Amino acid sequence: MKRRAFLAGAAALAAAPAFAAPRYAQGLLWRIGKPGIAPSHVFGTLHAADARLAALPAPVRRAFEGSRTLMLEYVADDYGRERFLEAAMYLDRRTLEEEIGPADFERAWESLKAAGLSREFVSKMKPWGVLLNLRSSWQPAAGATPDAQLHALARGRRMTVSQIEETEEQVFTFDELPMASQVALLRHGLARRDELAALAERTLEAYLARDLEAIWRAQEDFARRHPEIAAHHAALVKRVVLDRSVVMAFRMQRELRRGRAFVALGALHLYGERGVLALLGEDGYAAQRLY
Repeated sequence: MKRRAFLAGAAALAAAPAFAAPRYAQGLLWRIGKPGIAPSHVFGTLHAADARLAALPAPVRRAFEGSRTLMLEYVADDYGRERFLEAAMYLDRRTLEEEIGPADFERAWESLKAAGLSREFVSKMKPWGVLLNLRSSWQPAAGATPDAQLHALARGRRMTVSQIEETEEQVFTFDELPMASQVALLRHGLARRDELAALAERTLEAYLARDLEAIWRAQEDFARRHPEIAAHHAALVKRVVLDRSVVMAFRMQRELRRGRAFVALGALHLYGERGVLALLGEDGYAAQRLY
C-alpha cells in the first residue's frame, strides 16, 4: 500500500507559468510528421487513476494500434519504485517534524494515515515526498492510469517499450528542489487541502474536455490567489514542467526519426510556446491535432 500510494499525484504538482501563450491550447492526440519519415503520434495523458479515465478514447486506441513502438514518460519498475521511495526518505537523524514543525506534521500524518502510512514512516519522509502523496489522500485510485493502460496493451502486443526519463532523473527533479520551497509548498498544501482537491477536480474536467488552456488557467488562477508562495511555485514549475519539456522534446526524436512511434507524456507538457509540440516544431516536425 505504501508504494502504491507514494507515486500518486506528481502531476498535481505541475502548475502553469503565467507567461504561457495560448498555443496548442486544445487537443490530447497529435500526429507528428516530418518529410521522409512515417508519421508518429503524441498523446497527452493525466497521471491519475480515476474511473473517468478507465478507457482510452477510440481515436487514441486506433493511433496506438497502428504504431510500432511505445515511448512513455517513465516506466516505474520494481527497482524504480524502491529507489524513488528511498530518495524521499531521510536516511539520517532528520525528521519531517523538524522541518515543518509539530502542528504541520500532525496535519501531514492525518492526511496520509488513510493511505496506510504509519506515523513513524511519515516522520522520516522529506517534504517533497509528503507533497506527492497528498493527492492520493483526496483522490483515491480507481483503476489504471492512461499510461499504465498503454503499457499493458504494449506488453500484450509485445511492442518495444522505452521511456523518456530514467529513475535518477525523476528523483533529481524533486530531491534538488530547495528545502525552503519544499517546506513552503507543503505547508500551503496542508492548509488548503479542500481548495487543492477542487483544483484537481477542475483539472480532470478540463482534461476530459481536451482543453489544455483551461488546465493551465486553472492553475495560474490558483497561484495568483496565493502570492505568498509565488517564488516557490515558480521554482517548482521550472523543474517539473519547463525544464523537463526541453529534455522530452529532444529525447522523443530518437523514436520519431524511426517513424510510427506512439509517445505518451503528461498533457501539461504539450501546451504553449515552451511545450514539446512547439519545441518539436523548431526541429522541423509538423503537428496535426487528431483528438
